[in-house]
Amino acid sequence: MLEQLRGDKSINVKNEQSTMPKGPVHCPYCEAVSVYLLSSLDVNRKSTTDSFDYYKCSGCDLIFLDPRPDDMGPFYKNLYTPIPKTLSQLRAIAKTEEYRMESILKYKQSGKLLEIGPWIGIFSCNAKDAGFDVTTIEMDPQCVDFLRNVVGVQAVQSSDPATAMNAMDEKFDVIALWHSLEHLPNPWVVLQKAAERLAPGGILLIAVPNIESYDFSVLRAAWMHLDAPRHLFFYTASSLKEICSANGLGTLELTTSDSLSRRLSRMAWHMRATSIIPIKYVRGVVGLLMYHFADHMCEGNGSGLTAVFTKPK
Repeated sequence: MLEQLRGDKSINVKNEQSTMPKGPVHCPYCEAVSVYLLSSLDVNRKSTTDSFDYYKCSGCDLIFLDPRPDDMGPFYKNLYTPIPKTLSQLRAIAKTEEYRMESILKYKQSGKLLEIGPWIGIFSCNAKDAGFDVTTIEMDPQCVDFLRNVVGVQAVQSSDPATAMNAMDEKFDVIALWHSLEHLPNPWVVLQKAAERLAPGGILLIAVPNIESYDFSVLRAAWMHLDAPRHLFFYTASSLKEICSANGLGTLELTTSDSLSRRLSRMAWHMRATSIIPIKYVRGVVGLLMYHFADHMCEGNGSGLTAVFTKPK
């Protein structure tokens, strides 16, 4: 049972043994030779029976999916819950995630805020209610319509946030990417453009899955937040700090023990228990016990990485 919960005697080892690297792979960012890390099925959505390979760059530590599917559309089909019908319904959802504003409000209390990949606008709604002038970049046309007409924020429809930012003239006091960076095909370009769009003294918040977490080290391919093949890239704490520094940004905060990280860890262990234990109440208890054990072992190194960077004045 313990080996099944860990994932290293089930889908993980099976996949890593059955899908081996077939030749040198080069990092799409720095072009250094990269080392095979692991393979995974679409554990979360089971949209395909294909296996997907991840590599780690020996130069910049970027972890990336290779090869990348030509058409990502099928892997996102029916992925999200329905859009709320009213602003009141959205606010009820947003209230459960007010803690995300803490990372912003300790540095900025007002100003122009840009969120990249807002979905239905949970964070954007909280930011608007806190007094920020909110702009968003979102690819889904229905979400864009909801953001404009219900949430009441500016919304740019685009699947290419780097190009969308490049077309903007305004500078932002805050730019936020809540678990959207790992989905983007060229995240380093997005980070470059975000740094350019920041006003002097502005902050860039980036939240991504923590590929260096204790949870990943145990669960491996069964880790919920690997989310193959939708998650194309993973930054380690040091590699994220380095690329932001290369774009002229200083580090204000970098944590793997905030409220979001702990929630992501609970989700990962609950999903793992759910996948192997058929009895509802038993898997709930086992998942909670495994989370508490992992929380004790990880010493604050949870499933999420939240970082805040600043542009010098």
